[in-house]
Amino acid sequence: MIRQAIEVKMKTALWAMLLKYLLPIILFIGLLFGSAFMVLMMADQLFGGKNSTLEEGTANVSQNVLKHKSTVEKYAKEYKVSEYVSVLLAMMMQESGGKGDDPMQASESLCGTVGCISDPEESIEQGVKYFSEMLKQAKGDLKTTIQSYNFGGGFIGYVEQNGGHYSKELAISFSQKQYEKLAHTGLYSCIRSESLATNACYGDVGYVDAVLQYYDYTLPASGKGDWSFPIKGLKSITSGFGWRTWSDGSKENHKGIDFGCINHVTPIHAASEGEVVYSGFHKNKNGASGYGNLVILKHGDNLYSGYAHLSEVNVRKGESIKSGQNIGVCGNTGNSTGPHLHFEIKESKWSNHLNPTTLLGL
Repeated sequence: MIRQAIEVKMKTALWAMLLKYLLPIILFIGLLFGSAFMVLMMADQLFGGKNSTLEEGTANVSQNVLKHKSTVEKYAKEYKVSEYVSVLLAMMMQESGGKGDDPMQASESLCGTVGCISDPEESIEQGVKYFSEMLKQAKGDLKTTIQSYNFGGGFIGYVEQNGGHYSKELAISFSQKQYEKLAHTGLYSCIRSESLATNACYGDVGYVDAVLQYYDYTLPASGKGDWSFPIKGLKSITSGFGWRTWSDGSKENHKGIDFGCINHVTPIHAASEGEVVYSGFHKNKNGASGYGNLVILKHGDNLYSGYAHLSEVNVRKGESIKSGQNIGVCGNTGNSTGPHLHFEIKESKWSNHLNPTTLLGL
């Protein structure tokens, strides 16, 4: 009995010591680590160390850029470039990461010198305005527009004289020519190794790629239907299925639906898995312009989908394609009045068209 009483007293004393000395230490360590975690989370929110995705998943940019989103939207609407908000945010990300008094680095386009803008909203308004001017001059060619934001409007004329479409090679040759004229001013330096190697030190020859790295090309969003959308995020239908009337009073049976998209930029995805049964440039039987660059997928014995007017085709006839797989890029080829995706669903390869809205859940 005495031995048991001693053991009970020892256990009681040991627990008392643990509660008195060890428990406060454990609580202190827990509080310390918890506080450190909260500080890190707050710093991430304040300083934009983590990339965020916009609602439609079209721009991967920092929190510092996202805080300017509403202002960008405001002036994009005013200057009629609302569909390019995510591109403008990507440009801001490249220019400044959203920091400073001139986040769009728009001073030079306003007054010809660096540093004349000291208000973020003025910077955004001028940047959006200048972008809209370049886009209009470039006739909607987005890559030429983006590069011209960096080079200036002279690049647009240079592109028109050399094929009419942006290419990295044209950016390099333009930069070389401009640098030859202006190197003596001492205002320009080679900011990339490729610029130094080619002596293309006027502006940034890699600006387009740098901006578009913040533009998100993830898989298309799913609707309420059985198939996913062939275009990510941009679900604006510019022309529906069925009969439509043109400005001259003539009528046409539109055999698909048209999605607005950005020429040479917006990726096009397979709306469902299937096999490529057509991949190439299409003309009508009389030789007139037809679908342009076209991909047709077979999904079953009596089900096909078509993707027309592409600027690029990324699949070959006979390939097996997964749902959501990239098959091309938005374009304006064939009988087209502007960049868009003409999307069809049909019961045979070339006929018996169906309204795509049901399968897409629109």
